[in-house]
Amino acid sequence: MRRIYLDNAATSFPKAPGVVEAMARYASEVGATPGRAAYAESLEGGRIIRACRERVCRLVGGESPSHVVFTLNTTDALNLAIRGMVLHRRRAEPGRAVHVVTTALDHNSVLRPLHDLAREGVGVTHVASDASGRVSPGAVRAAIGPDTLLVALNHVSNVTGVVQDAAGVGRACREGGAAFLLDAAQSAGHMPIDVRAWGVDLLALPGHKGLLGPLGTGVLVLRPGMERVVDTVRQGGTGSASEEDRQPESMPDKYEAGSHNAPGIAGLSEAVKFILSRTPEAIWAHERQIAGLMFAGLREGGAVVGGESAGGPLAALTLLGPGEGIERAAIFTLVHGSAPAAELAMVLEQEFGVLGRAGVHCAPRAHAGLGTLAGGGLRLSFGAFNTPGDVGCVLEALAACCAV
Repeated sequence: MRRIYLDNAATSFPKAPGVVEAMARYASEVGATPGRAAYAESLEGGRIIRACRERVCRLVGGESPSHVVFTLNTTDALNLAIRGMVLHRRRAEPGRAVHVVTTALDHNSVLRPLHDLAREGVGVTHVASDASGRVSPGAVRAAIGPDTLLVALNHVSNVTGVVQDAAGVGRACREGGAAFLLDAAQSAGHMPIDVRAWGVDLLALPGHKGLLGPLGTGVLVLRPGMERVVDTVRQGGTGSASEEDRQPESMPDKYEAGSHNAPGIAGLSEAVKFILSRTPEAIWAHERQIAGLMFAGLREGGAVVGGESAGGPLAALTLLGPGEGIERAAIFTLVHGSAPAAELAMVLEQEFGVLGRAGVHCAPRAHAGLGTLAGGGLRLSFGAFNTPGDVGCVLEALAACCAV
């Protein structure tokens, strides 16, 4: 049975050409800790790390490769940004209130650190989306107060796929005097990103999703100057200023304590090289084509889309989120009228070889707003290597499941 992988919102598969080979080469031929010694293998490791920084910086429109910080994953990058800023405020201005704005669409990678910090007295506001599934920049601006330190925005919902107005929110943050943290977990590699044009101060992204690299890789891109207001949350060896027992202030060493995941970063570098050569614009055009075909197939099959259905073989299915007219990524979360999402996912995999993910997708407030917190939904998320033929197969499989 042919397997159709549609869980790219969790991690991409297959990976970009050259990724596995680059990782194997590092493990079998380079081996050394990057930049810690003067022998050739260590220097080569440092060169590979620098090349990846430069490529990521170019991909997102960053200002300085030295401000591309490698992390364990997006969750690690978001924790560094959020906790690092809160820690700095508390040290710099003891006794001053701390307030953070986020949205009801955000992932637990933002919600849980903020929930924990709220227990320590940090004020948190969750801005709701409007009927279109988007968060209004005006609503974000209204939530920013004199003590607001940071605004965190999920660029693309991992439940509905709706693309948020990052540039508009960036302007709202500038007007309100708050830093802007953009969670690009579902957008990096899928679509063009321009941190300077959008006014992004901190960009968190995964290496293993749209960037088509390996698991265990993530990045936090800081606007130069932000290192002065984001304290470290992890300290250790860096190979620099080793005669001192304090963490270096130089970038990127300030945030990269301990040995790098060098084989993973080598693979990530090849993945970003592939995306740059194909271009994010071309990948986004391809995925929008895929999304358009899926959207049309659901509507034509009678699924409930935007609250409407004309009846048909897919009438038992409801697509979560808004209908047409809203920019959205190729992420589709479906709810069956009677079958639990987990059961639907199991049948699709076992009978048709379609691999999706059932559940709440680590976005409890998003599902609560959609009325699906109890059972979640079935998420089918397409990627750079899916084809129009995959869409046809999936729609046929869904129709067969609904006919049972």
